[in-house]
Amino acid sequence: MKYVIPSYKRANILKNKTLKYLEKHNVKKSDIYIIVRKDDDGYDIFSDYNIVKTDVKGIGRTHNFVTEYFEEGEWICEIDDDLTDMIDTENKSIDNFIEVIDDMKERISLRGYSYGGFYSTPNPYFMKNIKDEYTYDLRYMLGLIRVRRIRKDIVLETNYSEDFENCILYYIRDGGIVKQNYIAGKTNNYADGGCNGDGRNIESEKKDKEFLSHKYPKYCSLFQRKNGRWDLRLRDKN
Repeated sequence: MKYVIPSYKRANILKNKTLKYLEKHNVKKSDIYIIVRKDDDGYDIFSDYNIVKTDVKGIGRTHNFVTEYFEEGEWICEIDDDLTDMIDTENKSIDNFIEVIDDMKERISLRGYSYGGFYSTPNPYFMKNIKDEYTYDLRYMLGLIRVRRIRKDIVLETNYSEDFENCILYYIRDGGIVKQNYIAGKTNNYADGGCNGDGRNIESEKKDKEFLSHKYPKYCSLFQRKNGRWDLRLRDKN
């Protein structure tokens, strides 16, 4: 398994959060790939890791770059650069990150699928009230932590709704995606830097989500939350 972390202008966050978390769980540095922009020189401190530099801008374009960089059929675990923990339904930190990721890979593979992820909100109350530990229909998975098999035919057209687009495209491709509903990652959503420092805002998100709702009306619809942000509702139509 390769662990892939896109990061932009957040070298210190990456060091103190995701890399610290992976080190705690004994993930080998040689298995970690940090995707950075060529104009961002703050990542030279990570010489012990695999540093992959790119000219592309935006998380969706970075996703496509990663797809092209790795071999068809290769397994990767993509992680945001500000992961702080993964918790279960009792609000306890999971003991073995690698074991959880390997289990997700196995479940995806056994189904003949290519994509899987975890519950989107670290709220034990909500997780406890979900009947099924694993589901295989079309459901939203935050891009914070996900496991995917590289498929060259999956090319994203959005930049700031790539987690929604991934769920839709992999679902259409394979007929299902795997979601683990009893484990969730913890992070600081909409933190400074990252894709927020690379063009993401309410309007760019709205544009992406409008595009998806028009292109895939069978699978999603657009709505606006009370806080003003635009979002999508996914629906399984197979």
